[in-house]
Amino acid sequence: MKTMLKIALCANFASLISIPALAQEAPTVEANIAVVSDYRFRGASLSDESIALQGGMDLGWESGFYVGLWGSSIEPVGAAELELDFYGGFGGEVGDGVAYDLGFLVYTYPDEDGAAYAEFYGSLGKTIGRFDNSVGIAYAPEQDNLGNQDNLYLYYAGETALGVMEGLSLAYGLGWETGAFGDLDGDGDDKWDWTLGLTYASALGIDFGVAYVDTTEDTNLSDEQIVFTVGRSF
Repeated sequence: MKTMLKIALCANFASLISIPALAQEAPTVEANIAVVSDYRFRGASLSDESIALQGGMDLGWESGFYVGLWGSSIEPVGAAELELDFYGGFGGEVGDGVAYDLGFLVYTYPDEDGAAYAEFYGSLGKTIGRFDNSVGIAYAPEQDNLGNQDNLYLYYAGETALGVMEGLSLAYGLGWETGAFGDLDGDGDDKWDWTLGLTYASALGIDFGVAYVDTTEDTNLSDEQIVFTVGRSF
């Protein structure tokens, strides 16, 4: 599947939610910016273990529909030094405080043909006391830009307010990946990744984070690393 086709698919998805009912709603607009010491995606570095600048914007409606874009500087992929993602989806709650999110995402790399690919995702989340828990799945169907392979990623992510200081939380997660990106070192085993760290939401609206990230893969860009983050949402 070619890059422009994938972008068109995402645009068509966005157009589907621009129905008259949504047109009567005033969307909320949220944006975010961040600086990270290393852009780690599912445990692997996409910035050559160097600083990356990131940011995005979302439009959301009370009905639960949303669209957005997010970008990050990266280690060059061909001629591209930018990852730019487009996404759209629907979220809400079911049952006893169980949150869900379903969507479609396109990873693009401007200035580099033949690198973009598409992915479907979904997650369920529930807060139990001070523990925020979520489990999710991301599936990229077989496509040309993935070498005619598919890719599957399953994960758990959690966050717990520590109580010793307002805004301070423990963050942790575990993921498993198989397919196009699931064997980075070529040893035949699927990839596991995990993270453990602290986040702090300051009264000034600036968020700080530090996390230990590691994987089972034996490559220079998927070994253990401490990642620092400074960001703001508005």
